Amino acid sequence: MKNKVNKNGITAIYVRRSVSDKDKDNNSLSIDAQKAECIKYVGENENYRIYCDDGKSGKDIAHRPAFQQMMSDAKDGEISRIVVKKYDRFSRNMREYLNITNELDNLGISVYSLSEPFNTATKEGRMMRNNLLNFAEFERETIAARVADAYNTKARETGFYQGGKIYYGYVPERRTVNGKTGSVLVPSDKAEVIVKAYELYKKNDVSLANIIDYFKKNNIDITQPSKRSKTGRTNMDRSHFSRLLQSPLYVRADKEVYSYLSSKGYEIIDDVSAFNGINGLFRHTGTDGCDYIKVGYHEGLVDSETWLAVQDKKSHNSKFSNNLTAKNSWLVGLVKCAYCGYALNITYSRNVSRTIRWRYYNDAGYYRAKGCLKKRLKLRPDDVEKAVF
Repeated sequence: MKNKVNKNGITAIYVRRSVSDKDKDNNSLSIDAQKAECIKYVGENENYRIYCDDGKSGKDIAHRPAFQQMMSDAKDGEISRIVVKKYDRFSRNMREYLNITNELDNLGISVYSLSEPFNTATKEGRMMRNNLLNFAEFERETIAARVADAYNTKARETGFYQGGKIYYGYVPERRTVNGKTGSVLVPSDKAEVIVKAYELYKKNDVSLANIIDYFKKNNIDITQPSKRSKTGRTNMDRSHFSRLLQSPLYVRADKEVYSYLSSKGYEIIDDVSAFNGINGLFRHTGTDGCDYIKVGYHEGLVDSETWLAVQDKKSHNSKFSNNLTAKNSWLVGLVKCAYCGYALNITYSRNVSRTIRWRYYNDAGYYRAKGCLKKRLKLRPDDVEKAVF
């Protein structure tokens, strides 16, 4: 049953522009142009309220505060109708759009588009609207894929910082390298934290907990930016330091580092001659999901000898999982597939009377996008354990 709409409520004008729209030559998608057209349609003397999300994507409403406020006002009975320049300003996610419009229908609130003049009160009009939104969703996904491809291409071609991820110990700075201008990472006031963490951890008797205790005792700030914290910052814990101590970003990469990364199976974009003992490395994830290494334009913070010593220590300190599967064999974590490199997990099978239980190896790589040869191996864990023992 529909709620009774407030006929005396205001007309909501919703305008939105995404980041990709800013790069287009068509000024009709500008915030001012959308406002002007909607106000002209509504009438300047009418009671209206403008809700504006500038620089916000249409893929969802979670990151659009103005849209959420408009929906809240609609539920409170303050709005009688919603006017938009185009339906794709409202949403480009078909499923979410249908959920929203269904909610608005229950509230008795209609959505009017200036660019698609068909009546959504009829089944034909709703079909036209839904088809348009399907194309809008397809366009959004195409743009996202194009951006990802562009990011990957630039990451492979240059050693510039590509944006997005915040790297502890560095800040981006615009510079010109080899005739091209881009962002280069330069050491920040946190760089000394990275250097000291590596110096401490390479010692045999120092743990990650010891490193954190050292910084606390010496009143050294080890906070980092965080969107989840009310203060905007959060203290780094052992997992944070563990990731920092594995990152090739901080090493002054030389030929020894090149050999080490090659042995780990990474795709290395640059020739070994680019590993000059000065620059750090970026580890990017390609569109195929595999990681590759690119020499950056930034200088590393840690010498290769220290960095490699830390990697060696971390590899020897690796712990097996403490969940149920780790108890199935004392070789869990050590047995891996020769084809895909993924771990072999142990599963069980019983006979018909369920009096006998057998153990088998399952290949974790079989479940990946590029699945391995077989799901279950004929090789038995009992035989492997006996041979290794």
